[in-house]
Amino acid sequence: MTNTENTRTLHRRAPRWLRLGWWFLKRSWQRFETAIFTRARYSEPKMRWMGALGVFGFPAYWFIWAKLLPQPYESLGLRLFGSALFLPLFLVRRWPNKLRAWLPLYWYLAMTFALPFFFSYMLLQNGANVAWLLSHLCSVFLMVMLFDMWSFLVTNIVGTLLALTLYLLSPATPFATDPLLFYSPVWGFAILSGSIFSLSHSMSNQARIDAIIAASNNIAHELRTPLASVRIATQAVHRFLPLLAESHRQASEAGLPVPELRDSQLGRLSKAMDTIGGEVEHANTVIDMLLVAARPIGEVQFEKVSARECVNEAFERYPFGSQHERSRVAVDTAADFEFVGSRLLVVHVLFNLIKNALFHTGRAGKGTITLSVHADALGRRITCYDSGPGIPPDVLPHIFERFYSSAADYSTGLGVGLAFTRSALERMGASVYCQSTFGEFTEFTLTFPHVLENNT
Repeated sequence: MTNTENTRTLHRRAPRWLRLGWWFLKRSWQRFETAIFTRARYSEPKMRWMGALGVFGFPAYWFIWAKLLPQPYESLGLRLFGSALFLPLFLVRRWPNKLRAWLPLYWYLAMTFALPFFFSYMLLQNGANVAWLLSHLCSVFLMVMLFDMWSFLVTNIVGTLLALTLYLLSPATPFATDPLLFYSPVWGFAILSGSIFSLSHSMSNQARIDAIIAASNNIAHELRTPLASVRIATQAVHRFLPLLAESHRQASEAGLPVPELRDSQLGRLSKAMDTIGGEVEHANTVIDMLLVAARPIGEVQFEKVSARECVNEAFERYPFGSQHERSRVAVDTAADFEFVGSRLLVVHVLFNLIKNALFHTGRAGKGTITLSVHADALGRRITCYDSGPGIPPDVLPHIFERFYSSAADYSTGLGVGLAFTRSALERMGASVYCQSTFGEFTEFTLTFPHVLENNT
């Protein structure tokens, strides 16, 4: 057994309270890690400039505060350390792929040193004079722009405590209580307003979700009527095309002056009607996907469902762009199992996985896709495996995050497809995880509990 399988076995044997505690700690850490990764990813375009500011700003301001406008305390060594710390950020575009997974953590360590730690330490060492009180306040508001609420609070607390510890351990000027006492309410207001500002960012994300749902519903319903009209018209042409051909043949035999109509032309006309019908079905499937993704998952009714039927239906209904595209997807449903859930949700989860796999294998110009059903000692699973380009290691832990989408990584579109996948499966008591080796393969595994477990 692999290490992952051994871990799962031990997890199943652990007491329920221990599993719940582990789950809570894991989810808390994942949320914090997600916050770090998300903010670092959005900050990445500016990292080079922040790196340049750190590399050149630390020594430049040493010259200002030590020579031009002398302060009670300055430290060239501390500033040179900060300058060296920001050099990798200045060279962020040259980071190798193997190290990029550590970029978010390095970004936060560098910013924790540069903002809460450095400014707090210099404020204390300089006796809380006006220049450093204003500088420290500027650092707080800069952190508001860079961090989410939890990261903002954690980095502030960690950086400030480290600065206070170093101040108490080093030869220092007497502690300036009066300026800090008057500054404390201002600093507290900055912390509070920064937290509220970060909460407004979460609210804006929810507004984006509501807007996507509303737009999806409106677009879907507006397209239903014209597509239904096209379908009816296509069916009418199909129905009357043989009659038209027979009428033309009889007119030609009777010597009437009718234009020539070849069998090949009739064949092309019939094929065109089939193409139109196929495109209508394609569009209806896309609309179904929009409506399912927009519909509150809690409203979906559950029943006993066959995994094999879900996989077969997803393969048959998926709107492949061509026969060649369809031929790149294989199905293995030799095994089967039942679960309590929603056939509609699982089919559309598989639609999302097929769509992503087709996109990335197509863009890479290599790779096949296999949908499989498994029911063995390792559990009841549906897998979607592709031998395509794989997922970069720094992206892999975050692909299920809502709105995670970048042209440079594995996610595409609005960044809601895989987030919907996880939410839908968790609603059914199932789970999804992904294994991938960059440049080799990607495998999504949907794991379902036993029917009896799901009914309890």
